[in-house]
Amino acid sequence: MGVATVALLYAAVARISGRGAGLLAGAALALTPVAALMFRFNNPDAVMVLLMTAAAYCTVRALPRASGGWLAWAGVALGFAFLAKMLEGLMVMPAIGLVYLLAAPTNLGRRLLHLLGALAAFVVSSGW
Repeated sequence: MGVATVALLYAAVARISGRGAGLLAGAALALTPVAALMFRFNNPDAVMVLLMTAAAYCTVRALPRASGGWLAWAGVALGFAFLAKMLEGLMVMPAIGLVYLLAAPTNLGRRLLHLLGALAAFVVSSGW
């Protein structure tokens, strides 16, 4: 889970700021003592961080073309993060919603519709 989290973080940051920044972000996560300790054991914290990073990656993918599909996948990832650690898995949800609402290159009605779709995907995926 740690390797996958670092790879997702690299991919998200490299998409926005370039490969060097992606490598720096991935290295910072991999070398952080708390993260290294957390990913050594099979516990819910590791999967929660992986899923929250996956949600952030999906949001980064959704932003350039205002893709409702990628935003729905972010909702699914947050739903599964909720299943892993309940409310702790939702820490990034307000930030993801606000970023998409402010930065997606489409009109307000379509952005709100995409956010409602992502919320529906979250409810379905967290309702297992």
